Amino acid sequence: MMKHYLLYILFGLVVLPACGQGLTDYYRLPDQSPQNNRLVARYGGPSIRNRWYVALDGFMRTDRAQIDNAENGLITSDLVGKPGLGVTLGWVYRERWALEAGYARMPIHTQVSINNTTPPLGFRNTDSRSSFVVRGKRLLLSTSKPWLRSGFWVSGGMWVVPGKDQPDNHYNVQGYRYQGRWEAMESFRMVTLTKTNPEMITMAELGAEYNVRLSNALDLGINVRKFWGLGNTSSTDVVYLANRTVTQQAQFQASGTGMSYGVTLRYNFSIKRSITNVLDVQGKKQRIL
Repeated sequence: MMKHYLLYILFGLVVLPACGQGLTDYYRLPDQSPQNNRLVARYGGPSIRNRWYVALDGFMRTDRAQIDNAENGLITSDLVGKPGLGVTLGWVYRERWALEAGYARMPIHTQVSINNTTPPLGFRNTDSRSSFVVRGKRLLLSTSKPWLRSGFWVSGGMWVVPGKDQPDNHYNVQGYRYQGRWEAMESFRMVTLTKTNPEMITMAELGAEYNVRLSNALDLGINVRKFWGLGNTSSTDVVYLANRTVTQQAQFQASGTGMSYGVTLRYNFSIKRSITNVLDVQGKKQRIL
């Protein structure tokens, strides 16, 4: 009797695995067919509905103070370029529109130079302030598939520069200047007074950027931006006295008007996707009545 039981058990161990081979494994994903790969290549993979990112901005910013009287070429307002850093938080909708809010440290300068002096003379006033920006962006031209995020963007934004109360800055320069090659040098004296505006000012911005996808989480952008100051952060009054000329006055106004050339590294910490329906793309989806 015991031998019969052992015979039944051995028979079951042999037959059951063979019967189970015909059952479908519902836990294993089906293999992708070549046709599916061709459809994805032609009509696209999962499209990006929206994404969030944080970015680190590095840039070279240039600005020049406005002068109301050059005193017949005696003094000039020079262009100043300084590097800067900033951080932004951004949201992108369907890889077409984007909204950014950020912070940057962007000093505003007044650079005064006196021409034809020995030695060359001048002075610079730097107004270091924290700046905050809200910027809108629009994709102008895509250079890749929509889910690859590469393309040209245009942007426009508004900067807010909080007020900063600083003591007045006095500067006194004395030296020698020549007006022509055959004229004798003359002594001169220039006195300046710089006053800082304690009130908040704003700046308008227009820009262009090319963004390229480095990986699923990282993007790299190269941008150029133009700034227009809508107020003055500081004003510098200049008085020039020389032996052979009458006393002249001029005023420099620093508003932050200038350019910016930068590189942006973005980290996408949240990406939401939606799968494209191939029948919708082909226009052959059947309607259910």
